[in-house]
Amino acid sequence: MNATLAPSAPIFSPTQFAAFTAAHAVVAAVCLTLIVGSAVLGRRWLGTPRETRLRFAWIWFTIVWQAFAVVWFVLPSNFDPHVSLPLHLCDLAAWLAPLALWTKRRFPMALLYFWGVGLSTQAFFTPVLRQGYATMEFWMFWVGHLQIVGSAVYVVAVLGLRPDWKDLTRSIAVSAVVLGLIILSNQMIIPGICGCEPSNYWYVGNLDTDARTIIDSLGPWPWRIGWIVLLGVTAMTLAWIPWAVAGAVKRKRAATR
Repeated sequence: MNATLAPSAPIFSPTQFAAFTAAHAVVAAVCLTLIVGSAVLGRRWLGTPRETRLRFAWIWFTIVWQAFAVVWFVLPSNFDPHVSLPLHLCDLAAWLAPLALWTKRRFPMALLYFWGVGLSTQAFFTPVLRQGYATMEFWMFWVGHLQIVGSAVYVVAVLGLRPDWKDLTRSIAVSAVVLGLIILSNQMIIPGICGCEPSNYWYVGNLDTDARTIIDSLGPWPWRIGWIVLLGVTAMTLAWIPWAVAGAVKRKRAATR
């Protein structure tokens, strides 16, 4: 599919999808509407049984969908050890989301915020997807990222999380540990178990993605891993800065009263 659709071509192709097309804009707009709408309803119903029902409906929707995704990808007809294991950042964040929303504990919510708003939002701008709406991959990709980012927005907009410096540093530390395990899995564990080539989970493997993303501009492997880490830390820090500024303004106003 070309970036510019022919006038007679449909907005959506049942078999193909590409970034920076009309289809991309429509899907992103629908996801944004659902994310904002759920946050608005959550804030309006906060402190009432309606908010609890809304949140738990979202929790169970996420759990059931992600469980279905795991089963679907490991079916013999779909299984590919390079992509089917639930090891990508978005896979882990999707399971973190119901935990954070259910427990409302600070660290799961903070890690979800940084993984969701800080990192997973890139999928809305540069989706690594080539399959159209008639394929299961299309729905897995968009519904999964909707659940992640929607949950991350909910914890700040409705549940009142205000990430601080400690939340940021702890989230970066946990991410670094998980990234180390993923690199080990990509290069040694998965090839050793499956007898296959190295994989590319978290996009830190020695493989290229099917669709062009910013990662393709970061140079050869393994040196691009350093750039990926730097970009990830930068994105998480940028997600924290608005709250740091808001906190500083609040403290300044309190000191002048």
